[in-house]
Amino acid sequence: MKRFLIVVFLTLFICKISANTIINGVIKLPKHFKVENTFSGDLSDNKSFHLVFSKNKKNKQYTVHSYIFDGENIEEITPLENEKPFEVVSFHQLNNELTLLLSFEKKKESFLKKVIVNIETKEVSENSPIEHEDYSASFREGNRSVLLYETDEKLLIKEYKGSKDVSFSEFVYAGKKDEIKKYFNDNSLIPIKTNEFVTNGSTSALRGYLKDKTITITKEKEDDNTTEVLALNFKNSSIAFSKIKSFNNSNGDKGFKKSTSYINNNKLFQLGLSKKLGKIKITDIQSEKKLNTINLDASLVSKIKGNKEFQGIENFLKNAGKNKYNSTITVNKTNTNKVRVRVDYVDTSYNYHYNWWWHHQQFMMWHQQQMMQNIQINVPRGFGPRQPNEVPFETATIKKEKRFFELLIDTNGLISDEDLPETTFKEIDKKKYIDRVEESKTFKNISTCFLEDSFRFIGYSKKLKGFIIQTNKIKE
Repeated sequence: MKRFLIVVFLTLFICKISANTIINGVIKLPKHFKVENTFSGDLSDNKSFHLVFSKNKKNKQYTVHSYIFDGENIEEITPLENEKPFEVVSFHQLNNELTLLLSFEKKKESFLKKVIVNIETKEVSENSPIEHEDYSASFREGNRSVLLYETDEKLLIKEYKGSKDVSFSEFVYAGKKDEIKKYFNDNSLIPIKTNEFVTNGSTSALRGYLKDKTITITKEKEDDNTTEVLALNFKNSSIAFSKIKSFNNSNGDKGFKKSTSYINNNKLFQLGLSKKLGKIKITDIQSEKKLNTINLDASLVSKIKGNKEFQGIENFLKNAGKNKYNSTITVNKTNTNKVRVRVDYVDTSYNYHYNWWWHHQQFMMWHQQQMMQNIQINVPRGFGPRQPNEVPFETATIKKEKRFFELLIDTNGLISDEDLPETTFKEIDKKKYIDRVEESKTFKNISTCFLEDSFRFIGYSKKLKGFIIQTNKIKE
């Protein structure tokens, strides 16, 4: 009887926390919850989840209010509570289970908690927090998250697949002069998200590509126009490494002023350019055999596709070679067996982020704080130090002007004269859709996600005095 009463009490307590917060499609939290930010993620072509992070002013706990939205109905999930605020490291879904990887700091130590949400039953389970120190990067696919950690002593990979227990793979350095340790050399690894259209990709020195149980890493050495390639296999408890392969793309003794690269289907696409010269070199990584060299000159004009506003190779090289720009090359799969190679250049302030959604929200938090501070001290905006997360969001989106050109390349690395086929993943100007919501000034605490054919966001409506979740169709 006593056990029955306890269960009834807990059920009523949970209902009291979460009940009556959704009224006519509007999420209204009790006044003792101070909202801090929000988060949105895609689950399927029409389903998404949305998190509202708040602080409970009554019990001083931090709360995560969770919701599932199918385009018509909002379903509430039992809230999560923690004594410290959470941040989203990654998320993935397998069947009906959504896995959230949430980090928090306590007494200057970092921890990671895995939370499993059953989308059908709405049941929530939490694992005990584990150590999250020396976290470096995360790779996210539909049904798994792969986290990389770098310490002074070792390299560690944690794979979370579905709701299963985490699997560990590690490599202990032989010493300070260990070849693998020197390869990373305090450079930040930037993952490349290959399951979406990549417009420009990363301009950082160290980049990672995940496929199955292997992370292939490229290290750019622009001074000598060289790309080093290293593969990490984490199939077993010990990380196995390939030999470090070095691929040169120089222009004789002079070399190119700018150089960069991109990996697709075990092929390395290297771009080198100066103000008057440029070339693309395509190499099979496994055999190290050169497949093709494409000179960027007037002879390429008839092959260039994808941008009606393109101003010509000569003008492109002249601008791309300027100090204020970094050159970029990306390779996107098509619905045929060919790929579309995009060559472009970006401002040196540009910064690509794999998990752009979280950096966007961090920027918005900072932006709101700055607005409040500017109002309080009555100074014009635009002055003072720039916060770390401001630049990534401003520059990790599609540019306003189209400066790029594209080439269609076949499996042998040769240029194809065919019309450009559709890419496997649709190119979406994400910034355009986000800006429309933010510039409306109707909402605050906005977060967004992109589904197959639609753009979805959660935001606090000043007029309705509550959160709404809205879907907008993506137009071609």
